[in-house]
Amino acid sequence: MGPMGEASPLPPGQRWHRDIYLSVFVLAVALFRTGSSVCYFSLEYQGVYVTQSIISGGSDIQYLEVVIQDDSIPVWGNCHKRLGNNVILYDTTGGTDCVRCFHLQFRSKHILEVHNEGLNKCYTNEDAAIHTCPTIDDIRNRQTREIMLYKTSVQGRSLDPVYCPVDGQYHITYNINDGRESATECPEPSSTLANCPKGNTFTMNFHRCRFGDFSKSYECLGDWEGTDGQRYLALHDPTALAATDADPPPPRFRCAMYKVEENTGRVYLALSYDSTCINKLHSAWEGYETLVLTPTPPKAPVDQVNAASCNFPDWSQGQWENLHVEGNKLTYTDLKSYKTYRVYCLEKDLAGLVPVYTQTQCGEESFTCLAMRERSSNVMEFQISPNEKTTYETGLCSSPASLSWDSWVTQGRVDRFKQSPCPVAGEYNGVIPDAPVLCAKLYSDCNNPEIMFYTVYSCYNRSEVIEEREYRCLGQWFEESVTYTYTERRDQSGYECFAGVVVGDDEIYIMEAGVNCKRGLEVLSYGMKLIKQAPCLNDPAIAHRPESPSPAQPPWWNTPENPWIKKASSTTSKPDKKGDDTKGGSSRHIPFETALTATLVLLSLALQRLWL
Repeated sequence: MGPMGEASPLPPGQRWHRDIYLSVFVLAVALFRTGSSVCYFSLEYQGVYVTQSIISGGSDIQYLEVVIQDDSIPVWGNCHKRLGNNVILYDTTGGTDCVRCFHLQFRSKHILEVHNEGLNKCYTNEDAAIHTCPTIDDIRNRQTREIMLYKTSVQGRSLDPVYCPVDGQYHITYNINDGRESATECPEPSSTLANCPKGNTFTMNFHRCRFGDFSKSYECLGDWEGTDGQRYLALHDPTALAATDADPPPPRFRCAMYKVEENTGRVYLALSYDSTCINKLHSAWEGYETLVLTPTPPKAPVDQVNAASCNFPDWSQGQWENLHVEGNKLTYTDLKSYKTYRVYCLEKDLAGLVPVYTQTQCGEESFTCLAMRERSSNVMEFQISPNEKTTYETGLCSSPASLSWDSWVTQGRVDRFKQSPCPVAGEYNGVIPDAPVLCAKLYSDCNNPEIMFYTVYSCYNRSEVIEEREYRCLGQWFEESVTYTYTERRDQSGYECFAGVVVGDDEIYIMEAGVNCKRGLEVLSYGMKLIKQAPCLNDPAIAHRPESPSPAQPPWWNTPENPWIKKASSTTSKPDKKGDDTKGGSSRHIPFETALTATLVLLSLALQRLWL
């Protein structure tokens, strides 16, 4: 699902492309202003947030707006230095230098968790502030000031929905620990909770409770594992602003802890008193409000499932990102439609095609066709035909050309069998297309070839680092003259795919291909050109650690048939020979460097060309 916002005359793809350029153009000006900072926040962090301004159980909850810009957080100071997840901010608004250290942890695309010694303390020099930087132990033991930032918009756009991790339909018991009474408010499991019909929102319908019958809904903003090992969930109350007659008014945002019992599927959920993750919230069993969710058994599969004698392929069995395969059952969470599907095979795999019966978490049923492909031992892709049937028809997948198909969905294996080396050995450098003030470096860990790093820095000052990212390669495959490499982010959660083509021994073109390895990208026309600077020489680890090569996809440094070598293709154009920079101001695809870093400096010429 694309960004949600007001209607625009531009197509969605160009509109997002334009917004990225607009965001990073501001950074271009920053590079040339006197005394500019050498510390930047990536686009993932930038946006408008709110945070609770007081923590007081007896007072109304107030909120403060916090804006994270490219190189500053105005209410706290200008970005001076990044030290991993710690950032040193300089605040001179009071007339004297006020230096503080903040620990920033990106929890989801809408949630930023910040810790520091306390906003009432500051220092006059950098060294003193660095000594106060919170450690993981400090955060785990709650010895720092927690500041939860809830994102409300990015460049004026409302936010994309987030799928609720507690999905399906449940019967619940409920208790509020407000000190007014000792009895449980909803002791019987006559109330319900479900993320139906919208998977990004769960609704609680209370029945036969001490406070009467009513309904309450929350929008999910993201979930994560905290430094204490517990699962957290951030929620938004869409009715809080309108509840002007409530005393006290309900918090607009809530933080919760939850725990799912593996054997029973029962969920324990506890909510904090306010918008923090610490006020009257201690565990999934102990909080200001506590719930026990008992799953409602799903509708029994149709008779055809019971009569079938098939399983999904052996190579597909196990746990993937948003997919779990066990025997004849596949459970998939679709983050675009915000639904969870239970999928059962009806016939044996025939050339990668499987007739299936599907059922959503809300009980919707259909019959359709599923295509599955093993891309490597750690990467798979699948497609589901939207040509759904209400009843089963023999030969459902016998004519795949007559069916329409959704795009490939790429999934990385969680329970990995073996490591997969990256298709980059050594160090490659290049200049960002359309932004010659910025350079990029792509390099591998020679002793751990499944790890690669990406750094963007000023071409005039290598110490001025704009962006740093770290990836673990999960697998690669070759398709229509392009090699697709699927990776897992190590500096934060998430997965990304890259498309690459080699045009010589020391020259490659590479671009970002989205989370689902988008096809049809013109890598040589719009990708970033990188030149090899240093190989990994005489490293025995390179020879022993890669996956066992297969005839279809051998590791390219161990074979004369390099899978990134350019071949004739309708989707791969010839690179421009007039210079190092590629063309494509009006490209349909997002260049690797802009989509990957999302904070790259673009010259005014690039911005003007984009609007033409």
